Amino acid sequence: MGKEEYYKRQPATHVDGSRIFVTAEDEAKERTVAEQVAARWRCDVHRFAKLAPIDYYAERDGRVVGLFELKNRDHASTTYDTVYFSLRKWLALLLAETGLGVPALFVVQFTDGVWWCRARDVNPREHGVSISGATFKPKKESDVEPVIEVPIAMMTELGARPMREPGDEA
Repeated sequence: MGKEEYYKRQPATHVDGSRIFVTAEDEAKERTVAEQVAARWRCDVHRFAKLAPIDYYAERDGRVVGLFELKNRDHASTTYDTVYFSLRKWLALLLAETGLGVPALFVVQFTDGVWWCRARDVNPREHGVSISGATFKPKKESDVEPVIEVPIAMMTELGARPMREPGDEA
């Protein structure tokens, strides 16, 4: 989807009046990636509500065992050195990881694979925080916001090595 088509999308309206710019196609892509994470992490994944600051939680045996933010990119992982991670999403994940004691992940699907890292391993002082986002015809305030530039080199391809079980810090 090109930039022009992306910005021609019509928003849905949440019951509280907030505009939501997620299409059925966006949701289908996310579900596909979430299912890959579920298979790899041996858990069930569930989406939080549409306006929640965290996208998904992982459940196994009736317990929450992880959280993750999921992004889809329409380019290969080698196109850019970094990928943007919303500062507000990073903060929400760190708070939830600390409070729940479960891993919080940043997961990105590129055209050549799915990559992930622990949110707590992202260091904004080291990686940099910039103001970025959809500056071409922004439709809502959060289109332009502080983002952390996460080096793709610090991420792991899904399936490249075993994901640690919650609580296993080795």
